[in-house]
Amino acid sequence: MASSCNHTLIRFGIITDIHFSAENEPAAAAKTAADLSACLECWQRNKVDFLMQLGDQIMGSDRHKEEEFRQVSSILNTFPGTIYHVLGNHCLALTRQELMTAFGLQTPFYAFTIRGFRFIVLDGMDVSALRIPETSEDCQTLAFFRARPELHDYCGAVGVQQQSWLKRELEEAKSAGERVIVVCHFPLLPETTDPKHGLLWNHREIAELLASSPAVKACLSGHYHYGGYALHKGIHFVVLPAFVNRHEHPDFTCGTVELLEERMVIRNQHHEMLYDLTFH
Repeated sequence: MASSCNHTLIRFGIITDIHFSAENEPAAAAKTAADLSACLECWQRNKVDFLMQLGDQIMGSDRHKEEEFRQVSSILNTFPGTIYHVLGNHCLALTRQELMTAFGLQTPFYAFTIRGFRFIVLDGMDVSALRIPETSEDCQTLAFFRARPELHDYCGAVGVQQQSWLKRELEEAKSAGERVIVVCHFPLLPETTDPKHGLLWNHREIAELLASSPAVKACLSGHYHYGGYALHKGIHFVVLPAFVNRHEHPDFTCGTVELLEERMVIRNQHHEMLYDLTFH
């Protein structure tokens, strides 16, 4: 009989950076829709508990952003369970309020707990060129990073109010004996991305905040289309490859994440193992 530590507690589907475009040729658009539908079939075949969409589900073109969102949503929403959405930079071609209404969110950063795991979803575009800062500290953060164009105006930062919320969530998770999985569209470590794609502006500050909590076991991100991994102070930082670049890395179009007592296993659409990561 399998020991309890080898029993899968949670299995969820995961996908990032779909970049659905309404400007493709009809044949290409039909192929994209078919490939995305195949992901839905994969998740249903694997009986996932829920789906996690890590951001940038649309290309966000000025002329077609509403149609892109309508089309990709019509496919994803055939999933029979709960979908947890993360806001990406391309998503914000639509207004933040439009997205939150469509996703059923009260705030763009949020947390939920399932079977002893607390999932903390961050809003990496909280402080960005696309939003008026809410505090004087956030104004300073925006000015600091906008003065450094090499860090890209399509990236963003976690603001001070969200940081306070994050600290409370980590403290509550520790008190409750929960393990924490953090989710953010942007990578949080330079070694898991490249200069072209960039990463969360205040990544050092947030990564150190996460490392200060023994409850945090992993951080899942997208944005860097080719994927990456690093272990930092006992936390697994996993950046998943982009759906839009699936022809360049056919070993990952979408996947499933299995959470066990002591491990996290990530598999691709063919149920092949990409990562088998022990919790520290």
